Amino acid sequence: MDFAILVNKENLLPRHYIPEGLIEIHEPTGSKLDKTYVNRLNIEAYKAFQKMQKAAKQEGYEIFIDSSYRTYEYQEQLFNKLVAEKGMEYARKFVAMPGGSEHQTGLAIDIIFRRNGEMIEEQKAEDAEIKWLFANAHKYGFILRYPKEKENITGFNFEPWHFRYVGTELSEKIYAAGLTLEEYHTQLSGL
Repeated sequence: MDFAILVNKENLLPRHYIPEGLIEIHEPTGSKLDKTYVNRLNIEAYKAFQKMQKAAKQEGYEIFIDSSYRTYEYQEQLFNKLVAEKGMEYARKFVAMPGGSEHQTGLAIDIIFRRNGEMIEEQKAEDAEIKWLFANAHKYGFILRYPKEKENITGFNFEPWHFRYVGTELSEKIYAAGLTLEEYHTQLSGL
């Protein structure tokens, strides 16, 4: 599998794309997910997440995967629901269009955490758990996918909870250079 695959508003996956190597995972989730949702992730990404989760726990942080793989159809439902509620312009800033969601790769995760026995569903950049992830996720192969002040590059608003598995070698390079995945691909192509 190509862990560096770029999926965004310009690089769409086909409707019937289903990644290989997905496994069902059982993590505590928030209340926002549809009860029919099955949490699945690429097996290598999940093993890396478990290492990161263990390291976070040693620092006193309980992190979990709230959302991972989504089918094209599931993403379509999410997108259409937000369009109906808030309009197309708003939806395009906050939810990927069907085919444009990294979740369809089986490599993207939305993080949720538990603090003092309570699941925290509204993650903020100031949260200690999120700060820990910002400083450490790259050590386990994950990058913050939609960083602050890079919205004009990624096309999405800052999402401190959304991380993407790219493998340790690439995550270290991206983190050290302060790049987004889009910027990495641009450099790679020499543009």
